Amino acid sequence: MLLPPHKPVAVHAWPQGMQAAVDELRGSRAMAVISVATPATGERSLARALIRTALRETVAMFLDQPAASITLVSRPGQAIGVDSPLARLHLSVSHMPGMSVAAIGRAGATGLDVMRVEQDAAEIFDWARVALDYLGPSVSGTLQRTPPGQRPADFARAWVHFEASLKCLGLALTEWTPALAQRLAACRVMALGLPEDCRGAIAVPACLAGATIHARVS
Repeated sequence: MLLPPHKPVAVHAWPQGMQAAVDELRGSRAMAVISVATPATGERSLARALIRTALRETVAMFLDQPAASITLVSRPGQAIGVDSPLARLHLSVSHMPGMSVAAIGRAGATGLDVMRVEQDAAEIFDWARVALDYLGPSVSGTLQRTPPGQRPADFARAWVHFEASLKCLGLALTEWTPALAQRLAACRVMALGLPEDCRGAIAVPACLAGATIHARVS
């Protein structure tokens, strides 16, 4: 199987976990998730530079190429990509204060999102309105019934699930509709193995989730 059911996807801290990430990428799992420590602020310039360095070096190890030969392509409104004739790789990147995370997949589209749990989130923004507008009436209703102390973590879990699915399908952030929900159902979403105060999710096409991957680097 591509991924064991209900088991959080391992997140390999770069650079010490780079070899383990490459082993997963080369194996039947055909994907890996890496993380880098970043400044605990909302400013992302350094975070973007750090995660791109981690991606270049991880991809270079996977392809047995010098890191300087790996070019990452980033276009407005599109996921970051790898410009290489040696393999077609699918990337997804997400940032939160203190950590940036990236997924690398070779079997198909991949979406990833991470979020730090803010216990006072209810006082920072109108979570109920955001949940109804973006996560839909079912999730919103569930969150309304959730004990207040548990609600920030459950909101974060639902949000990263939503964002990861959008990224997997190449969709921009948009409000919930029944038609959108039907499209998002085409993704299988799995939790990431992150610290207790964080939530993360990775989404892959459901058609790939139960398949053995035979893709090889050319």
